[in-house]
Amino acid sequence: MEPDPAFVTGPSQGEPTMMLEGLTAVVTGVGPGMGRDIALGLAREGADVALVARTERNVPAVAAEVEALGRRAVPVYGNIADGDDCARIAAEVRAAFGDQLDILVNSAFYGGLDERFEDADLDKWQRPIKVNYLGTLRLTQAMLPQLKAAGEAKGDARIVMVNTMSVQVLEEGAGAYAGSKAALGAVSKTLARELGGYGIRVNSVHPGYIWGDSVKIYLEWQAQERGGDATWETVYEELAAETALGYLPHSFEIAGAVVFYASPLARCVTGTALPVNGGHWMPPSA
Repeated sequence: MEPDPAFVTGPSQGEPTMMLEGLTAVVTGVGPGMGRDIALGLAREGADVALVARTERNVPAVAAEVEALGRRAVPVYGNIADGDDCARIAAEVRAAFGDQLDILVNSAFYGGLDERFEDADLDKWQRPIKVNYLGTLRLTQAMLPQLKAAGEAKGDARIVMVNTMSVQVLEEGAGAYAGSKAALGAVSKTLARELGGYGIRVNSVHPGYIWGDSVKIYLEWQAQERGGDATWETVYEELAAETALGYLPHSFEIAGAVVFYASPLARCVTGTALPVNGGHWMPPSA
């Protein structure tokens, strides 16, 4: 479907605009970090945002921040690993935004297990698969009619998958998580093929270490395990030295890449997997 030139190019030169003004978005996995920053990034560019989370622990505060930007925030609670919840989430989004949904950002995940394969209880590996892979796909499928309606009406709807560098930089003990995310990465490209005819773009961002409280706690644990004079700052410096830019990106920087994919700037981009890790890992040259 040919895009509407006015939608792609925006208003005439000199007239201020926001790239997502008048659009609607759903962000899953809304908490104090990545989900929050993605929701705020989309709202700053003019989108109204449905905030999906399992509990209301963090959502009211994020909703207040979205509304302070002059945008509408719609809290929606549910577990993406539950098919009935996914159907209800889609129904609540439709009730709030109507039949069209412009942007779906799948940010919910389960990191969970840290165990080597030879010692693993493989029944426990089902949980990251149920959340990171099947849960993401269930919610995407439930939202598909609304995304298709937006694609038909505007020539552009967007799905952004928040994936991970762990599928490229493999670590011992992370097989359950990396396996579930690798499966999602493969099927994301399949979705880009299958849904392109509806005007739906599907892209993925692959963060590495994301600087914030949870990573700081992890680095403090690493320093404690080392003992001696080790501090979280020294562990941070070692990790940062592995990146091309010399630091670990914050979640608001990862959110910027999501906003790019959601925007008309990426109108012809689909089926891609973007490393957003400060140059910690780079894809092979073409």
